[in-house]
Amino acid sequence: MSTPSPQGIEAATTVIPTEVKGRYRALLHPAWTVGDKPNGGYLIAVMVRSAALALSDAGLAHEVCVAAATTYVGAPSVGEAFVDVTILRSGRSASQVYATVVQDGVISVASTMVFGKMGDEGREYDSLGAPDLPERSSCISIPSTGSGEFTVGIMDETDLRLDPSCMDWTQGLENGVGVLQGWASFSDGQPVDTLNLHYLLDSLPPATFPLGSVGWVPTLQLTTYIRAVPAPGPVKISQRAQVVEHGYVDEVCEIWDSTGRLVAHATQLALVRFS
Repeated sequence: MSTPSPQGIEAATTVIPTEVKGRYRALLHPAWTVGDKPNGGYLIAVMVRSAALALSDAGLAHEVCVAAATTYVGAPSVGEAFVDVTILRSGRSASQVYATVVQDGVISVASTMVFGKMGDEGREYDSLGAPDLPERSSCISIPSTGSGEFTVGIMDETDLRLDPSCMDWTQGLENGVGVLQGWASFSDGQPVDTLNLHYLLDSLPPATFPLGSVGWVPTLQLTTYIRAVPAPGPVKISQRAQVVEHGYVDEVCEIWDSTGRLVAHATQLALVRFS
């Protein structure tokens, strides 16, 4: 069994309660960055972990964040930050929580979350089948550094392998297809779980890259949903761009576990540029 890395997703999302009720201290790790800023899905995982602690401290048994609607007001820096958590409501089936990431007294990320329980009940309906993918060994690993100086640190921590059929990024808007899909797991062997699925839903490159977008694609709003506890093993992941207009793109990401069960999906709105 592999040993989790000291900078792996488990360690990098650790938060510590402070003397202020509902406030948790986090150290945003430089390994979980895009450029020099923390990845948006990683920030959601940090907030989810803080909110789960707040619920536990309040004696509430809702352990799984089943939905998080997150707005990125700004881009926090690596280093110390605080997560402020407010429990909005708690009932028998779910708890609603509001969390913010604060640095230097300024809110940079805000999220409204729903927590609940997740058992072993069978699935009544599922309209989303897993994609057919080549074997992981035939897929293409994404490096953390490319031809320029821009570094995507999360690619060193995430074992992301993309289907070769979606790696032609030269066709442009006229002939390109805005879809990326492949396999995902963690480089240190950390199992995929209901917490780090929130991160994985924002781990793929933008699905506009096959359409010829330039530069990074900053997320404005990201909503993540966790639908089941994933079975052990790498997950299948797919992201597609739906509409590009007025300088915005909306994308949908979906994740299936090793049994072919949809375990998480997300929608996001981001800014996008084309040359």
